[in-house]
Amino acid sequence: EDMKRIVANLPLDQTTPERYWIPLIACYSGMRLNEICQLYVADVQDVEGVWCFRVNDTKDKRLKNQASERMVPVHPMLLKLGMLEYVEKLRRSMALRLWMNLTWMDIHGYSNGFGKWYQRFNREYVTDDAKKVFHSFRHLVTDTLKQAGVQDAVIAELVGHSHGSHAMTMSRYGKRYQPKVLLEALKLIDYGIEIRPWKG
Repeated sequence: EDMKRIVANLPLDQTTPERYWIPLIACYSGMRLNEICQLYVADVQDVEGVWCFRVNDTKDKRLKNQASERMVPVHPMLLKLGMLEYVEKLRRSMALRLWMNLTWMDIHGYSNGFGKWYQRFNREYVTDDAKKVFHSFRHLVTDTLKQAGVQDAVIAELVGHSHGSHAMTMSRYGKRYQPKVLLEALKLIDYGIEIRPWKG
């Protein structure tokens, strides 16, 4: 029910694309707020035939920890809604970042202004439950994947968690999961809701 209220009220105003896309990216990827807010256009890449968000700390970006650097496939729902068309339009206009309205602040990076807006949006349109915040999207994605039977190590890689001794073993002796493997896991996220596509 919360998800239905969120998507029903997402603004489709062409001047504020971040207000439409950032919550949707969160609920179909589990990425942290600041990871999404600081994305550059160049961070949306075709990796082995799979469109991905490249989460890294180049330029002025920050990561929470070493495990946070990763590739996160773009969920098919985001593609269906027009994500690549939006990104291509930015490329043609020579924009550097995905959300040019967001400004960098020393403490919170690019997420400060958006975080405050989402807090107001959430309380006005979605819920008055103080425990339900933007970070709840990460819990939603993690739990949805877990209930679908996805391995803990795959979930950890998708959301940028270190995975105990397994993470150390994998970083030394094994390669990361291929994007197509991560994509198959992400495809299991289906909230059964209708979302209005972006008309950019």
